[in-house]
Amino acid sequence: MQDALLQREILRESEMVVAYREALDSGYLLVDVRSAAEFHRGALPGAINIELFDSDERAHIGTIYKHGGQTRAIEQGFACVAPKLEGLLLDFEPYKNRTIAIYCARGGMRSRSVVNLLRLKGYSALQIEGGYKSYRQEVLDFLAHFRPRLIVLHGYTGVGKTRIIQGLKESIDLEELAQHRSSLFGGLDRKPSTQCTFETRLHEAALAIGDEPFFVEGESRKIGRVYIPTAFARSMKEAVLVNIDCSLQTRISRIVEDYPIKDERQRGEIEAILLSLKQKLGRVLVEKMCDLLQKDQLNELVHILLVEYYDKRYAMSMRDYTFALQISSENIAEAITTLNHYRKALMAAN
Repeated sequence: MQDALLQREILRESEMVVAYREALDSGYLLVDVRSAAEFHRGALPGAINIELFDSDERAHIGTIYKHGGQTRAIEQGFACVAPKLEGLLLDFEPYKNRTIAIYCARGGMRSRSVVNLLRLKGYSALQIEGGYKSYRQEVLDFLAHFRPRLIVLHGYTGVGKTRIIQGLKESIDLEELAQHRSSLFGGLDRKPSTQCTFETRLHEAALAIGDEPFFVEGESRKIGRVYIPTAFARSMKEAVLVNIDCSLQTRISRIVEDYPIKDERQRGEIEAILLSLKQKLGRVLVEKMCDLLQKDQLNELVHILLVEYYDKRYAMSMRDYTFALQISSENIAEAITTLNHYRKALMAAN
């Protein structure tokens, strides 16, 4: 009898509902109670994951719901949670003095039940209306029409485009959002974003930035394993193009600095990437680069990569581009100043 009353209390419709944007803007702790796999694919910005059901449990409950109905699925859900209820509450214990905004996939039973449980235990807890699906749809709708005026920075690998982007206030660092440097070695020491996470980060960056035009680095449509949204990619094609250049030695030095070899595991990853170039560069040259890698002769290794691989590919891809401005990046600070002045001139002209 007592269990039945508790179940009814936990499953009742929650009156403590909040819109996700209000939750974000209010600084509430956002907690995603979906499975870890769902959370990994995409989540609200800044959310942490305390899963109610793992992927197997969720699939099992879903099967029961499909073939046995809601009542049996709810019973199975409680059966799954009961043995780990104490652990679940312990996971929330560090946040007892915070206002917690809970969400699941659609603002349904998972988040509702956790909100009601926490409130029974004295927490300040709210349910995010519509769950992740509602937020995800807003992101997709926004990006489908996000076509800002852009200034796109191009230049050979190593000229410092990323350093410049990071020094410009009105810029969107696509590689940072993708957690990939958009090169053969771009995923080293990174955890590349999923497509959903990349789009979420782009959406939030767009909301936070100032007036157009924005600076972005020239990229192909694909960065690592994610794709730039179609509308934004069109803006990049229609943008004002800037070509950045510096000496080969400066480029080599920057690349060696930006890609430090931290341990032997990473050295092995780099060697595996080099070996994948045998078909393009030939066995002899690749073996020479691997030997240079093992001997820590990185400047010579990078010199070969730039001259024999990257520069040739870049020259081919950029041959039809018309640049509105050419600048040097020997001094990054001076390049940033030049670009800021150029942007102001463009704004004044419009």
